[in-house]
Amino acid sequence: MVTIDRVVLRLVRCTLTRPFENRWQRYHTWTKLVVEVDAGGVSGFAECAAMETPFYNYETIETAWYVSERYLVPALLRAGTTDPEQAQRAWADVNGHEEAKGGVEAALWDLRARLAGRPLCVELGGEVRRVPVGATAGIEPTIDELLANIGRIRDSGFQRVRIKIRPGWDVEPLRAIQAAFPGFPVVADANAAYDEEHLDALSGIDQFELMALEQPFARHLLETSAALQSRLVTPICLDEQVHSLREMVQAHRLKAGRQANIKIGRVGGLTEAVRIHDFCRAEGIDLFVGGKWEQGLDRWCALALATLPGMTLPSDVGPSRNYYLDDGVEPKLDVVEPGWAEPTDRPGLGADLTDTVEVTRIQEITKGVLV
Repeated sequence: MVTIDRVVLRLVRCTLTRPFENRWQRYHTWTKLVVEVDAGGVSGFAECAAMETPFYNYETIETAWYVSERYLVPALLRAGTTDPEQAQRAWADVNGHEEAKGGVEAALWDLRARLAGRPLCVELGGEVRRVPVGATAGIEPTIDELLANIGRIRDSGFQRVRIKIRPGWDVEPLRAIQAAFPGFPVVADANAAYDEEHLDALSGIDQFELMALEQPFARHLLETSAALQSRLVTPICLDEQVHSLREMVQAHRLKAGRQANIKIGRVGGLTEAVRIHDFCRAEGIDLFVGGKWEQGLDRWCALALATLPGMTLPSDVGPSRNYYLDDGVEPKLDVVEPGWAEPTDRPGLGADLTDTVEVTRIQEITKGVLV
């Protein structure tokens, strides 16, 4: 087994093609933590999913940087392993911080696939094949602007749209979308914006004939999700309530949702993502790979995961040009035909970092300089 020569952490800032707003804030740029693991003359790359703010999750790129630099990478170097599953055991005592773990672990998967000369999708148990692609529309200043954005998404061939909702921005936009785009699949993503007092109001969501209502309640309100799902024909899609296979099993037992969105960072890496996929496939739970405005590396990584056979719904792995002026990698992920994307047959992610975007911080860690 090869040993790790060094790990490099970078903060990489990219500019969005157009502003994006979720329930918390509006973005014009997006900064990600990029992890590079070098071993045997080969480099594996990955992107940590943590955001700049602690709203979607308690982690941020700053906490992920600290935990990676101070705990995860030193534990990895001391363990002397490049195996993703052994790495997870090496930092098992680190409580939580799934997104930080997911960034380092995914870089090890990319390294493993590159060393083996296989595409990452094949290494994970998938294959080089076309997968259906959806897109996300953020909250807009007006409903007319939202409809214009959804029109562009539909006309580009995407197979569904995921829109952001919150109290006060839900019934009216959903009614407008239903009237303007009858039959176009829509997922309404709440990012846990509702609580128990909204249970009766959300029970009327069936009128909009949605593909799914995604994550209406906070992580600790799993029973409330189950209560709502029991009232609905519309599937509830679980996101923030599933951070592990254990939580997916619990949610399934409670009948808290009939779909799930797997985000690599949220569940702590590709190893756990594959385990959740295998469970859901066996139980007949519909799945897709979700996104958090990934730059180029994580976009290719998500596409590799989306080729697994249990990914039954369109995933958030669309062309980077729809999101960034430059996402910092080559080649850029693009559709092979409208509504469909496909991994390359190159080893690993099939893409490499460029020097065309802003790096705001960089740190090299080797065994000789462990913190």
